[in-house]
Amino acid sequence: MSNPLEVKRTSPLKTMAPLIVFLCIALAWSVYWYIALGKAKQKLAALEAAHVTLKCDQRSWGGYPFRVHFDCTGVSADLSGTDLTADKLRLIGQAWNPSHIIGALFGPVNINGLKISGDPVRFSYRSKNGSLALASLLAEKQSIALSADKQLTIAKTEAHLRPAADTPRLDLSITLSNLSTGEAQLDSFTVTGALDQTIPREGSFELLSEPSNYFDAVWIARYLGDLDDAEMNAAQAVINPLLKANDNKLPIQLKDQTWYWGPFAVATSK
Repeated sequence: MSNPLEVKRTSPLKTMAPLIVFLCIALAWSVYWYIALGKAKQKLAALEAAHVTLKCDQRSWGGYPFRVHFDCTGVSADLSGTDLTADKLRLIGQAWNPSHIIGALFGPVNINGLKISGDPVRFSYRSKNGSLALASLLAEKQSIALSADKQLTIAKTEAHLRPAADTPRLDLSITLSNLSTGEAQLDSFTVTGALDQTIPREGSFELLSEPSNYFDAVWIARYLGDLDDAEMNAAQAVINPLLKANDNKLPIQLKDQTWYWGPFAVATSK
């Protein structure tokens, strides 16, 4: 018969067992995180070597224990001949899911001298078997300074890019909401179509646009392209046949390093 007043002794090893297990898990996870960090650095280095020249006033890595994040302040980048500067670039990945990267570009952002201000531009990149599965972008409350006295504001921009079914091309969808200039306002402007995996300067793509109101869109195009009355009259003479031929949508094309929306030259690509 046991003595109820007898003090039971517990082995010190049993007492320490939960702590030992926790320390082993923490050590194993730390090793895994540092391996994930090393792989993230390798991927960024490969991206810089193949596609983009990225310069930073300061670079930093962190995110332990559950994330891997990269910060680049004082951003200066060259992407296929396009010059871009920004205050900061941040890339974040979950340590256990390196195939999904989210990021943000903090402005003002300058693209080939075009100044864009507003909320941070957020983006997401998902890959599968090393290739693009889905890329998305969201920018809100953006103001684009076209010149010292010309400005375009866009309340919201959404863009999605993914592989097209059964082809080596990419499906593209862009929606611009509440475009406004000093002369006109447009509720929405959508662009849908397909483009090649690698886009040359002249582009290989099939893009169609659909504004919520063509009359307002034409006035915005005139504002952006500095079209005079003669050019507007010539454009209006061909716009109706183009609409009928393209299911009430206008094509977007790149010719001689100039972007055209139907007959309107609206931007230049270097």
